[in-house]
Amino acid sequence: MKSTILKTTLREIRESLGRYMAILAIVALGVGFFTGLKVTKPAMLKAGGEYLEKNNLYDLRLLSTVGFDEQDVKELNSREGVEIAEGAVYVDFLAQDESGAETVLRAHSLLWVQNHVVVKEGRMPTAPDECVVDSLSFTRKDIGTTIRVSENNEEDTIDMFAGREYKIVGICDASYYINYERGSTALGNGKLKGYIYIPEDGFDTDTYTEVFIRLTDKFPLYSQEYKDYIDEAMDWAEPLCEDVAQARYERLKEDAEWQIADGERELEKRVSEADEKLADAKDELLDGEKEIEDAKKEIADGWQEIADARAEIGENRQKVTDSLSELEDGKAEIADGLELLEEKRIEASDMEDGDEKDAYETGLNLKEAQVKGKKAQVEAGLAQANMGSRQLEAAENKIAREEKKLEDAEKELEDAEKELADGWEEYEENRQKLADETADARKELEDAREKLADLKEPETYVLGRDKNIGYACFESDSDIVEGISNVFPVFFFLVAALVCITTMTRMVEEQRTQIGILKALGYSEGTIMGKYLFYSGSAAVLGCDIGFLLGSYIFPVVIWSAYRIMYRLGDIRIILDWKLGLISLIVSILCSMGTTIATCRYELTSVAAELMRPKAPKSGKRIILERIPFLWNRMKFLRKVSARNIFRYKQRFYMMVFGIGGCTALLLTGFGIKDSIKSITYNQFDEIQINDMSVVFNDPWYEMDNSDFEEIMAENAERYTLVFEESTDLTKGNKSKSLTLVIPEKAEDISFFLNLHTTHDVPIAFPGKGEVVLTEKLADKCGAGIGDMVTLQDDDMNTLELKVSGISENYVYNYAYISTETWTEQIGSAPEYKSAYINVKEEKDVHSVSAAVMNSDGVASVTVNADMKVRFSSMMKSLDYVVLLIIGCAGSLAFIVLYNLTNINITERLREIATIKVLGFYRRETASYVFRENLVLTGIGAGVGLIMGRYLHRFVMYNIDIDMIAFDVHIAPLSVLYSIVLTFVFAGIVDWAMNKKLDGINMAESMKSVE
Repeated sequence: MKSTILKTTLREIRESLGRYMAILAIVALGVGFFTGLKVTKPAMLKAGGEYLEKNNLYDLRLLSTVGFDEQDVKELNSREGVEIAEGAVYVDFLAQDESGAETVLRAHSLLWVQNHVVVKEGRMPTAPDECVVDSLSFTRKDIGTTIRVSENNEEDTIDMFAGREYKIVGICDASYYINYERGSTALGNGKLKGYIYIPEDGFDTDTYTEVFIRLTDKFPLYSQEYKDYIDEAMDWAEPLCEDVAQARYERLKEDAEWQIADGERELEKRVSEADEKLADAKDELLDGEKEIEDAKKEIADGWQEIADARAEIGENRQKVTDSLSELEDGKAEIADGLELLEEKRIEASDMEDGDEKDAYETGLNLKEAQVKGKKAQVEAGLAQANMGSRQLEAAENKIAREEKKLEDAEKELEDAEKELADGWEEYEENRQKLADETADARKELEDAREKLADLKEPETYVLGRDKNIGYACFESDSDIVEGISNVFPVFFFLVAALVCITTMTRMVEEQRTQIGILKALGYSEGTIMGKYLFYSGSAAVLGCDIGFLLGSYIFPVVIWSAYRIMYRLGDIRIILDWKLGLISLIVSILCSMGTTIATCRYELTSVAAELMRPKAPKSGKRIILERIPFLWNRMKFLRKVSARNIFRYKQRFYMMVFGIGGCTALLLTGFGIKDSIKSITYNQFDEIQINDMSVVFNDPWYEMDNSDFEEIMAENAERYTLVFEESTDLTKGNKSKSLTLVIPEKAEDISFFLNLHTTHDVPIAFPGKGEVVLTEKLADKCGAGIGDMVTLQDDDMNTLELKVSGISENYVYNYAYISTETWTEQIGSAPEYKSAYINVKEEKDVHSVSAAVMNSDGVASVTVNADMKVRFSSMMKSLDYVVLLIIGCAGSLAFIVLYNLTNINITERLREIATIKVLGFYRRETASYVFRENLVLTGIGAGVGLIMGRYLHRFVMYNIDIDMIAFDVHIAPLSVLYSIVLTFVFAGIVDWAMNKKLDGINMAESMKSVE
């Protein structure tokens, strides 16, 4: 481009900066919207992929009904293609905080390699009694407090833990839980408050509840290569898991049999030893009884001897007493005799000496000698009697001592008898205790035998990441953003092209004389064309660059900020997709320079002389209103002028209407997306799936002990029904789709749990024999209509040929409903009901009931519809931010279009506006004269936009294709009102901004004619 042309072009840009900036802004907005939405999903996936890879989220999760041990983990690690296999422990438990309040937590063991946790506050645990906790459920102030394993837990649960208290040392995010979902539980009210992670030695168990595997090959997050890789891995992982579980089952069985046999041997040995001890104790007691009997006999004999001795002593004492009595009498006689002799002696002393006296004295002497002899005899008898008395006293003392001995012996005998009685009692107690212990031991052995007999072949599950709720939801959420990005930018570029066409058309028409002068001066058509191409192209390139850079940053950051409400995946990663940028640049250049070429081509073909003369005005024509005298004659003059200006200039009219209509359509579509998204959870879980919860059993209903479940149902459920559910493929022609097949045991009861109806709320009868009811999106994807024949086939190659009898409204997942009779007739056997739908009593808490159901025998899982509703509502709520971003961009686009078109409108009518100002119109009247047309055109454009928006909204929702979700495509009346009001608000803002331009019009300059 020659320097003179370049200078004039740059001057043109400077002097018409508003027009230039309009092109730049509209291109920047379109490119920013396009690239921003397009890179958002890759940016989200990159951020998520880096976070999960950095924290080594597992590839496969292995579960078994018999658990795993170290030997199993070693065997899994030896498999080719396995980078690392780690056994892990998890358990749900009732936890008490320091205030004593109880909640339900899930405790996980920390792994060395996989499923890392990211500490946000505090530190990682270093001791068995330390833990890190869920950042969604705990805060920084909880660090240092203690979590206690409640005594209200089952004994088996308490035994899982090495300790009873765990100190919180950190708050963390876990790569295993990337979103807000924490799952359900059989404890408490059925809802988990959160999770905790503790070191492996914080558990007291040798059995792993799960094994996590990281595979050797790495692929991008959610890529088809990764999905294919996992599918291939499943082919060997599932058999390997079954083999490992079977081997552990055999070991457990052998160990159990050995323990039972060893227990029987130990029991027999213990019983034998105990019997011997009891026999010895019994012999000792019998010997003790014999000794006691002998002692009793000896004591009795001793008492008899004492009695005999006392009798003999009594007799002897009587004799002594009698003898003493006689001796006392003798002593008295002797005393009397001595006294008499004394008297006789006195008499003899008075007698005269002589023979008589001598004879008398001799007689007295003889008598005295006799008395003395008798006295001596009596004294000797007294001495002998006294000695006898003393001997009797000694005998009595001896007897007393013997009595004391016998009393002591009797007391000892009583003690011996008591001890013997206690011995017999202890013997009986030991004998009973042995009998009880033996019975208990035999019962334990019997229970062990029953458990061994009931020990079933292990069931194994190999789960990929797609079964992790957070991982699966993140993919769905990112897909929604991608669906929007495939539609909206196209409309933005169309509006951008409209703005470019309008701007450049007006610019070329305004510079018609200048083009003629340049041609007259010898400038080639290419050079002149280059001036306008540079004008529009530079605006487009700059706008593209700005939009590309800002869009690549702002959109991912804003949308990621919204998704961070639900997800914990680190910070967003900014992606500059240069390929996308090149595409944007090409499209921007085509929209700007392409429209410029189309606009200038006609003018440049004219000769210079023709171009330098003013363009002849178009001949005036009557507008439609003028042909309606009833209306036209009653209109004021200024209203007539405005009407002529609106309808006479067709190009301006269509540009304004289409531009404003496009903005209204975008606003309406943005609000409509929100309306279509927010209602699906209510429609699905309050209007269609009207059951409170669904249950999956471990075994078919008629093969399991369901007494525990039925007892819970009798207490808590208003009603329940058995259901057969399985994953099935539907085929019609060359189209196939996966779905969940539902077969209720009693078709007449299903209306209490499912409300089958069309999108127009017309009830659908449950299908009869050979018929099927399909959900709406499923039928649409397969092209199936009422009356068509479809084929259903499950993994066991069971095939059903069915006629579509109804198409039911449905929004979450894909279902097909058939009757039990249909299955039985075509498959040849009744379906195995392994599920149930439940409606709880009105006064019962659904989560408490779900916990009780989950804790009952034979129940594998429980899904509460209220939780599903919250989950999908939260997922859809995150889209509000995306919709707000779309509405904001649509509003910006509306402002730019209105500003540009209004600016052009004023610019091309400068002479007209200057004329009415010269005629004495006041400022407000002048503004009203100009902007009245804008408001009318805005109203017409908004009306057209409502029609365009309706179809654009349907087109957008059709292209937001998420496999498990069907949207309730509608636009609420309030959204229509919002779209119209916002359009007029933007128009009002533009009119207010343009008032200054009206004030700046130079009337003298504007009314000059070209000479």
